[in-house]
Amino acid sequence: MLNSRRRLAVAVVVGLVCALGFSGAALAAGSLAPQLRSPGANTAVHEGHVKLVVYVPDPANVIDGNVFLTVSDKRAIKKGLLQTPKHCGFHCWIATMKRVPHSAHLYYSVDKFHFPGNWQDTPGRYYWQAFYYPKNGVVFGVLATGIKSFRIVP
Repeated sequence: MLNSRRRLAVAVVVGLVCALGFSGAALAAGSLAPQLRSPGANTAVHEGHVKLVVYVPDPANVIDGNVFLTVSDKRAIKKGLLQTPKHCGFHCWIATMKRVPHSAHLYYSVDKFHFPGNWQDTPGRYYWQAFYYPKNGVVFGVLATGIKSFRIVP
């Protein structure tokens, strides 16, 4: 009887320690995740060169300074990441973002191509997400923003 109570007590303590450890890791991952800044959710943006801006709380944690961007006209999500459909043509875009000069935390991306049919020149709703691989990737994997949308208007 005494052994079963000890085993139960040990199991409860181990369970609490694991729960607290995992919640701490989740909090740390959430505080290190990048944040979408501009354009805001459901913002109307005039067609042309669209500038996308992301805030990274801890740029020293980004492997090789690479923050990646995905833009898609479809909201297809797999394992928390925005997916680009197989046949999206010029209505999707994957790019490496650049650091804003004189700002340690801001990254931006502007599609340099400008032609009819390209996503930034075609009216409609687009979804975007940024992510990076942290130096402590063994624990967290990929740190990604939420997915927001914006509208391209004429």
